[in-house]
Amino acid sequence: MNKMLTIKIAFEEETGLDAIDPLGDLTISDGASTIAIRTTYLDSWLAALISGYNRSRQTNHINVEVSEERQAISINILPSGLLSISYENQTLMPQLPQEVKVALKGAAQYLLRALDTLPSSHRNAFLDPIRKFISAG
Repeated sequence: MNKMLTIKIAFEEETGLDAIDPLGDLTISDGASTIAIRTTYLDSWLAALISGYNRSRQTNHINVEVSEERQAISINILPSGLLSISYENQTLMPQLPQEVKVALKGAAQYLLRALDTLPSSHRNAFLDPIRKFISAG
């Protein structure tokens, strides 16, 4: 049985919250395997993951470019419909698309709850697809 997918965001404490360049750590885990990205731009990562998830319904393999990163996120859609997410040398256990969506929504809501309190958040274009993903239901 698959473990529940989690996407955790931890904002960089030293720099504080920054709506334009939100730095922090991103951890994607299935309970057995973990993709951990340290000190990165959380908004561009989340926007890229959402883009990959949205595109996963039209194809069986996606490479999603993440701004500021030299390696893409790889998403394979297995014949069973499960999504397999890989980054660098880490691959998570295949997940139901709905589980990926739930984890993405949770992380997106957490990010926006923190950043939307800042006056400059409306100027960050990476937040627009994240807001759209949440409002799409």
